[in-house]
Amino acid sequence: MAGLAFTLILVQWMLNWEHATIARSPEYVTWSVFASVGVVIYWHVFARTRVHINAPSRTAFVVSAIAYVIFAGLVLLLLTGRAPAGTLPWVMRPIYLVAEFCAAPAVLTLWLSRPRLQKIRLHGPGALNNLLTIRCDISRSLIGLSLIASTGLINTAVLRKAHIAHGLEPELFPVALILAYGGVLSGIVALIYIPAFLTWRDKATALVNTAYPVPKDAQPTEEWTDGRTRLTELISPENPITKTVGTALSILAPFATAVLAYYLPDLNQK
Repeated sequence: MAGLAFTLILVQWMLNWEHATIARSPEYVTWSVFASVGVVIYWHVFARTRVHINAPSRTAFVVSAIAYVIFAGLVLLLLTGRAPAGTLPWVMRPIYLVAEFCAAPAVLTLWLSRPRLQKIRLHGPGALNNLLTIRCDISRSLIGLSLIASTGLINTAVLRKAHIAHGLEPELFPVALILAYGGVLSGIVALIYIPAFLTWRDKATALVNTAYPVPKDAQPTEEWTDGRTRLTELISPENPITKTVGTALSILAPFATAVLAYYLPDLNQK
């Protein structure tokens, strides 16, 4: 609660910097509350995902971190570089920066999963445990990214309603722009997650084939069938991405949030 109160005060202070007349209006106070809750959620995701960063080497971590800084800068430019006039982009940019900073552990975990998987020796001890650990890490990272993206879209949609309530022409900040943001963020989440998942699935399949290779005489025994079936069910390497309901929902959540934002009531309605 203390963090939420501090964030709310900080957001209100940013609004008061140049727009004191509207900072205390009900519409912008409502947005300030949404934005503050969002920032608290961002930091919660950061705290929960940073412990799962497990770089196989310092070089891999540094290279991935530099790549993320460049990537985050491009995303920030894409989302706020051509913001509609009168939409307070200077207020949104710091919030987007916080979101990108808090998303960094999740993205790095997904990017670093590939070198982690490459270091797993299929015949070595702990191969199965390492595979299951990495699967949990990338699943948590996907949920974290989806939560940050969806929360950010809600904040943007509420801010749009506040702008319109204070005289901004809807044509200057069309709802289609929110839908576009949702589609772009869903695409970004998918592009980050899917390569990590596919790499993990290939390694999991290789482990099953190594532990229970297909008999050369094409006559599998009952023991071989039972063992391979149990291992396959435990790892589930053959499940496609779309078959995992949680994964599909997480990837599509930003776009679904943008669609729901279309139905947010105007804040100036009586």
